[in-house]
Amino acid sequence: MSEIPNKKMQLLGAWYAKLQRISNNLNGISQKHELSFEQFLVLEQIIEEDRNSPSELAIFFKTSMPAVSRKLNILQAKKLIHKIRGEQEDQRLMWVTVTPEGNDIYEAIKHELLMWGDEIDIKELNLMADVNHYLSQINHQEQPLNQV
Repeated sequence: MSEIPNKKMQLLGAWYAKLQRISNNLNGISQKHELSFEQFLVLEQIIEEDRNSPSELAIFFKTSMPAVSRKLNILQAKKLIHKIRGEQEDQRLMWVTVTPEGNDIYEAIKHELLMWGDEIDIKELNLMADVNHYLSQINHQEQPLNQV
């Protein structure tokens, strides 16, 4: 085996280990407030980006409507969001708003994440973002044409 493939595997392994450490830290901070980091990200999209409909969230997170519905049901059960149904003409329409408690938890987690984020080298984050972008391009190219 040549030197270049070995080096690539070492770098990929190091990148993955760093990604896992960051993921564990992000989830650890969120779990102090009884949320997953993914649930925090849903709140963030509703609060910061005004993505107030399940379809907008599904598009942003590149997931299915049933998956978004499950995420929203969990947040609603925790009393962090309200679901508002459409008018009588079309009750299928739904909007989501964050409760005051949901906003408080979001702000607390955001504050802790920003404090922890000061410890991370911005160059490392940019490098990881570049690698993620590259991997998503490769993944997109490898999909069969009927799935693209």
